[in-house]
Amino acid sequence: MRTPLSSGLAAASMGLLLLGLVLRSWQVLLLAMPPMIVLALGSLAPPPRPRIVGLRSLSTDRTDAGRYVDVELVVRNEGPSLDLVEIADVLPREFAVIRGTNHAVVSLEKEGTFRLAYRIRSPVKGDFVLGPVRARSFDPLALAAQDVVLDVRSPLVVAPAMEDLRRAALQPRRTRPWFGQVASRRIGPGTEFWGVREYVAGDEVRRINWKASARLERLFTNEYEGERSGDVVIVVDARRESSVGTEADNPVEHAVRAALGIADRVLATKNRVGLIVYRQVIDWVPLAFGRKQLYRILDHLVHVKPGGEWRFSHVGLVLSRFFPRDCLIVLITPLQDRDALTGVIELAARVAQLRRVAQVVDWDPATPLALALRRMTAWPRRA
Repeated sequence: MRTPLSSGLAAASMGLLLLGLVLRSWQVLLLAMPPMIVLALGSLAPPPRPRIVGLRSLSTDRTDAGRYVDVELVVRNEGPSLDLVEIADVLPREFAVIRGTNHAVVSLEKEGTFRLAYRIRSPVKGDFVLGPVRARSFDPLALAAQDVVLDVRSPLVVAPAMEDLRRAALQPRRTRPWFGQVASRRIGPGTEFWGVREYVAGDEVRRINWKASARLERLFTNEYEGERSGDVVIVVDARRESSVGTEADNPVEHAVRAALGIADRVLATKNRVGLIVYRQVIDWVPLAFGRKQLYRILDHLVHVKPGGEWRFSHVGLVLSRFFPRDCLIVLITPLQDRDALTGVIELAARVAQLRRVAQVVDWDPATPLALALRRMTAWPRRA
């Protein structure tokens, strides 16, 4: 393959030859000779085809948006010596090189090695693949080149940044029979004191109120407000209408970040969480507990991109068929069109049966989500 330098010399030589013939000037014809001589010398020593292998290692294969990842690429020459070889480690366009470089021009002796070390980061989430590695060898005059592509690929998952919602009051209104951390307004296992009653055979000794027993000369037992868990379904609006702004700063990216933070907070308080995302397709994650459920939700959110024109009424169908009717629904939407607003009203009428009042939180993504959620008033809880 010819290089731009070779093409430039050939064009210059031909141009001077034509100009010399038109002007009938032997001096101009002589000026065309040096480029031709250089091209002739370059053709005597064509560049060898690189025979190299590469190995890439990452400091981690999972990271968060905006965090650094260190990359090391080691290239080994298993062919003849290369006087001039260009090596480029191809990166997805979302990544920026923060330190070092992923590109170099070096010479490699036979059995010689070269190391590229650099640091990258991506401001957006996604499931990415680093690679391949491209190598190009040149002849001594850099007039011709030979290209090879090394199929060295490394997967890298970039998760959305998570909002810190540890101080946010976010919990279901209705509870289920299993143990959790939501006060149920009923007596049962818990930590909040409810009252005292007379001792009954079988009561735990640690629950005996010794002060009241000593004062009234008979045993009394403490009762606590039962703590149970509930269900929360997070609905993320990722339709095409939500794609407003840049790739890293748009309603969908902020919605994904908020959804992950809410899921983490609700799961940490021993509640079940589910997820619905409506974009090019409507997909969902069924309700479940625990850390594994957070990873399931994270895997879905990593791949969320704006797209699709689904009507909001389809979300109501998914909710009514696959989720409990009395679960708490957290809708994250920029309300870019009237259909979303109408859908919220219909959803409130169908799922909540006109017995709930939605609390709207106006969140500026430039500020922590926890600050916006702290302005919410307390929900009246029902057992």
